[in-house]
Amino acid sequence: MDSNHQNNYKLNKTEKKFLRKQIKARHTLLRHEGIETVSCATQILVVANGGLGNGVSRNQLLPVLEKCGLVDALLMPPNKPYSFVRYKTTEESKKAYVTLNGKEIVDDLGQKIILYLNFVEKAQWKELELQALPPGLMVVEEIISSEEEKMLLEVQKSLKHRRVKHFGYEFYYENNNVDKNKPLPGGIPAHIDTHSAFEDEIVSLSLGS
Repeated sequence: MDSNHQNNYKLNKTEKKFLRKQIKARHTLLRHEGIETVSCATQILVVANGGLGNGVSRNQLLPVLEKCGLVDALLMPPNKPYSFVRYKTTEESKKAYVTLNGKEIVDDLGQKIILYLNFVEKAQWKELELQALPPGLMVVEEIISSEEEKMLLEVQKSLKHRRVKHFGYEFYYENNNVDKNKPLPGGIPAHIDTHSAFEDEIVSLSLGS
């Protein structure tokens, strides 16, 4: 829509209501979270109402966002009612802005939630959240791609009837531990283990969260 058309175009009642709510969401993010939105299109969008703090999970939000393009990263700060999505291209983020603004989704409790999207220059929550981590804990965001995550989740669908291959030490399921005096040949790759069974670093990979 060109500028002349915009000047002559009158919003209907529904459009006016949506615009008010979008502006309100923008002001709320700035006032309470210090998140400043921008008017020009960027690869990153802040999704108001699309956060863990108001009952929206990653599994609910990501498929909605992926309908508009390739999602490079989805950051969902703990206990916050918003999230950040970064698309591969600005064209994809523009499509999401137009398509998903005002879109209604259902949260974990079955309540209807309306999403409001705005462009931002960067995701600003990381520095604040990392200060609250326990000493020695390091969080590495988006260490694998969304495609790799999907592949791993597909593998885990058969978890109940899984076959287990041990590396480093054999895990004894009867006591949820290992015998460190009986190492298996070869090294031990990064995986999820019972913390009390080992010393030094433990690597945990979170999928679909």
